Amino acid sequence: MSDPTSRRPDIDALRVACILLLHLYHSARMFNVNDPWHVKAPVLLPALNGPMDVLHLVRMPLLMLIAGMATAFALRRRSLGAFAWDRVKRLLLPLVFGMLVIVPPQIWVERVWTGQYGGSYWAFWPSVFQGVPYPKGSLSWHHLWFVAYLFVFCLAALPLLHWFRSAGGSRFLSRAEAFLARGANLWWLALPIMGGRFLLRNHPETHDLVRDPKNLVFYGGLFLAGHLMGRLPRLDERLVALRHWHLGLAALLLAALLPDGEFPFPFEHLAIYAFAWASMCAALGYGRAHLTRSTPLLHHAQSLAYPFYIFHQSVIVVMGWWMLRFQLPPWTFFGLLTAGSFLVTWGLCEGVAQVRWLRPCLGMGPRTPARPHPREARLGAILSDEAR
Repeated sequence: MSDPTSRRPDIDALRVACILLLHLYHSARMFNVNDPWHVKAPVLLPALNGPMDVLHLVRMPLLMLIAGMATAFALRRRSLGAFAWDRVKRLLLPLVFGMLVIVPPQIWVERVWTGQYGGSYWAFWPSVFQGVPYPKGSLSWHHLWFVAYLFVFCLAALPLLHWFRSAGGSRFLSRAEAFLARGANLWWLALPIMGGRFLLRNHPETHDLVRDPKNLVFYGGLFLAGHLMGRLPRLDERLVALRHWHLGLAALLLAALLPDGEFPFPFEHLAIYAFAWASMCAALGYGRAHLTRSTPLLHHAQSLAYPFYIFHQSVIVVMGWWMLRFQLPPWTFFGLLTAGSFLVTWGLCEGVAQVRWLRPCLGMGPRTPARPHPREARLGAILSDEAR
């Protein structure tokens, strides 16, 4: 999902933060009320519902917005052909590997927990290769739907990206930048996205790519909006300038939305969409204003963020199911599951990073040698000169 050739510390930090919040969200899904999942705890925690609803409005939309920005950064140094091939390697290959290797344990646990299956995992796994889609069969992308959608968006956008490189496309981008960089005109980017979400509000979210118009329009729009943000530098300046305003608006809308009850139609929907957009713009603005330098920790975290995303849900589901036998108090259970699954997922990522042939399967590029400390580099240069 990230591009190693174009690093922006603010985008790296926001991507890592989104995936950590995603891990927290999926850890909580075993305990929240009125939300079916692969396995549920015997004692649920209704207090998680509100925070999870708020996270749901921002975490994946912001991740897609960032992914759209990353495509713009990548295309600064690549041809469209090289970009498309890179998406095959970094999105399609991990998606196929994930569907065959990473996701199946979730399906097995669900069927064992619900009493649909009583055999071992190794007896179950060959059913994945029958190619029958879940829930009837055992082939699914589950939480990797985001990777599938992002891959399709990247390929579908190629003609538009090609046009952006033409004289007509350049003129359009210049006019768009001049318009969107004035006042609060950034909100015009949100109108078609949120308008489509509103018009398709009664459609179910299937994440199956075919019968999922609401998510296709919503996340496809966020991808294109993010791409424009990444292409038009003056929008960065506007996001920074409006960051306090966006944060204040998001806080006011959240305060209005949190109490029980709903506003008359359609004001509840409009308030939710405005909160989501204001929150994303605030995050981008504060990130651009304050996260201007990378660190070794951030560099390492962003290098593991994608494999962490691929692994995390399967680890949570399997570990949560295994922990049911201990009959822990619910809050203790939730805390231990969140922390334990984080550590296991992190350990898996560190292990995969050391195996050359596994790295591409988890979307990681070739290992790059660590940069020497400046003092070590100077010493090496002196010794090299003396050797000559």
